[in-house]
Amino acid sequence: MKSVSYRHKWLICSLACFFTAFLIAVSANTCKQEADASRIAPYVLRFHILAESNSKTDQELKLKVRDQVLSYIRENAPDYAGKEELASWLLSHKEEVVFKAEQTLADSGCEADVDLNLSHDHFPARTYGNAFFPCGYYDAARITIGKGKGRNWWCVLYPSLCFIQPSYAVLPSSSQAALRSSVGDSDYEKMQVQ
Repeated sequence: MKSVSYRHKWLICSLACFFTAFLIAVSANTCKQEADASRIAPYVLRFHILAESNSKTDQELKLKVRDQVLSYIRENAPDYAGKEELASWLLSHKEEVVFKAEQTLADSGCEADVDLNLSHDHFPARTYGNAFFPCGYYDAARITIGKGKGRNWWCVLYPSLCFIQPSYAVLPSSSQAALRSSVGDSDYEKMQVQ
């Protein structure tokens, strides 16, 4: 009977040690990523769209808004704008961007309000094509559809890494060059997915 109790205690102790080591490793990785993100973030503008809800219809509408707004930005934003210039352009063209989004919703029979603002939010780690962006706080252009209670969609607006299918995309050479010159060679190399 004593040997069962001893084995039980040994198992519990082993599991506790393993779990503690796992938590320490995860915490260390998160801290490293957030430190990396703090160096990268000043040069990056994320793009974030929050859907009205998680209903299938609202999620589909979110993607339609995404497509139309990204198309509008690509066609109308100044060529070679940096992060600050693009953020400023978005704010100065807020009415047009919101109108484009609301018109897309209205064409599908939805009358939800749309809001566009700049925010500073925590984003999880994400890979865009062949670039890895660590978890951390980034500036973002955020579009909120209605109450914005549904699943979201995000990408990197500057440098231009907004892909519809990010897992199949490769960074355009212009985005690679902008990213490398902004964050420096060392951080750029860390962001490369092999």
